[in-house]
Amino acid sequence: MMIIGQGPVPAWVWVSAPRVERIRTRLALTGLPLIGLALVFGVALVVIGLNLPSSHSPINVIGVMTAGIGAFCGILSGVSLVTARSCARGEFVDVNGARLVRRLLGAWWGGAIFCVLVAWFAEVMALNVTTRPVPLTVGSAVYLAVLGLLVVLGGVAFFTARKVLRVG
Repeated sequence: MMIIGQGPVPAWVWVSAPRVERIRTRLALTGLPLIGLALVFGVALVVIGLNLPSSHSPINVIGVMTAGIGAFCGILSGVSLVTARSCARGEFVDVNGARLVRRLLGAWWGGAIFCVLVAWFAEVMALNVTTRPVPLTVGSAVYLAVLGLLVVLGGVAFFTARKVLRVG
């Protein structure tokens, strides 16, 4: 392995050209669908969340807004994967850029987890703490399941980048 750069952490690491192409392809094939799925899930969460039986509660509205922010974290994860393709060019991988992308994806995933937990909590509170408890409906179950899928999307992005962008 040939290392180019100065300092204790190399800036660019040589890898074979076919491996660079596999890296770039895998990042695009994971990132682009992730952007689309996060966008669809975000719209579905808002539409379903505002039409739930618990939607008369202000707590529900806070949860739906937080769910939308969580979906935005998923979109940003996909965008980060797609733009991480610039870390692999020719026969070299930018180690510092790859490390930054992995950290950024961890932050987006953590943000999505936080938003999903807040939205779950808000929906459960809206179902149980109102003056008349609202029954759990199919819409509520779908809403809570789609929230869980946001966490899965963030994990897919994080672990894909962790596996693909690790060189050395």
